[in-house]
Amino acid sequence: QKWSVVLMNRSNNERYQTTENKIIDAFIQLLPEKELAQITVSELCRVCGIHRTSFYLHFQDVYDLMDAVESRLAGYYADLFEEPQEHYNIGRRFQKLFSFIYQHQEFYAVYWKRAKGLSVLDAALSEETEHKMIQTAANYGFETEEELHFHRVFFKAGLAALIGYWLSRGCPETPEELGNILEKEYANRR
Repeated sequence: QKWSVVLMNRSNNERYQTTENKIIDAFIQLLPEKELAQITVSELCRVCGIHRTSFYLHFQDVYDLMDAVESRLAGYYADLFEEPQEHYNIGRRFQKLFSFIYQHQEFYAVYWKRAKGLSVLDAALSEETEHKMIQTAANYGFETEEELHFHRVFFKAGLAALIGYWLSRGCPETPEELGNILEKEYANRR
């Protein structure tokens, strides 16, 4: 599946959209081959067959392009968590995110180093998921808003570290196994 399908710009201008999708696809194609700092606008333009001026109509530079990809992914992450679940299982809930990251390891290996993954987790933790976390935290004895805030900070940092470690090793565990690890961590606290 092309990244541009996942990251589709909702602009009404088909030509603008097509060019932006080409840039994104070229960027994703180059990420596994080069460090982010080594990818140039000229190279992106050559790969997707556009002029530099066309690139600058869409993005300021390569880092802006990376941020735009991240921003569009945020909407996709939110959609991953929208399906209602009768029985809340934190491992299964985040398995959807793990599966998406697993399918796009090349991008995330670069992205995670740069962004530390926390903005992905902000997007992934929708209102419904946050509400479930509040309920779960109350079961663990977090009583005040401040205690709950510390719990959220701790949870996101731990989840980011878990995913970062998994990515640094080439994702040898399946998304299901990673979900089970997360669930066991919380099951042990109950």
